[in-house]
Amino acid sequence: MRQKSGDKDKRIAAAAIRVFARDGFHGAKITRIAREAGVATGSVYLYFKNKESILHHLFDALWKELHAAFDEVAHRRDLTAHEKVEEIIDRIFDQFGRDPSLALLFVNEQHQLLRQESGRFMQYYVDFLQLGERVVREGMRSGEFRSDIDARMFTNLVFGAARQLLHQWARAPRQFPLPTVRRQIKSVFLHGLLASR
Repeated sequence: MRQKSGDKDKRIAAAAIRVFARDGFHGAKITRIAREAGVATGSVYLYFKNKESILHHLFDALWKELHAAFDEVAHRRDLTAHEKVEEIIDRIFDQFGRDPSLALLFVNEQHQLLRQESGRFMQYYVDFLQLGERVVREGMRSGEFRSDIDARMFTNLVFGAARQLLHQWARAPRQFPLPTVRRQIKSVFLHGLLASR
């Protein structure tokens, strides 16, 4: 029996991100992932049962990392609630800004996984949204944020907007440059659309 060796699992995961982003999950083939990773097709099966297990592995790792970053921000005592919201938005864009393929994978495939309610990433995802709500409620208590805002709705709005804008950036980076996207989403959500009178 062949043994696992080296960093093949990481190469396979990185290749899978590119293949899933390019071909979509349903269009992706294990043979293409193997070719992209520079390994034999059989090597993929040493690490992953099938392409579904690769996708779950990718989302589990992604959400574990995002959750750890958000948890750290939510518990910081040196930041105001306003600063925490800005930092959380920055962490989202930092995570995906390094890899447009990861952004496309995230945007294109997460909805399907959420509908299935499967994978370890689900708990990280739910906890992330609850951390966002916690920060918004903290800002309401301190008087930084309006008290008539629904914390759950606000958190979902910010995350949904970030997701959509990441998709636009990954597909058309010149039209949606990431620094501008990041700045605009903070401005609109934290300062509103109406001009001050």
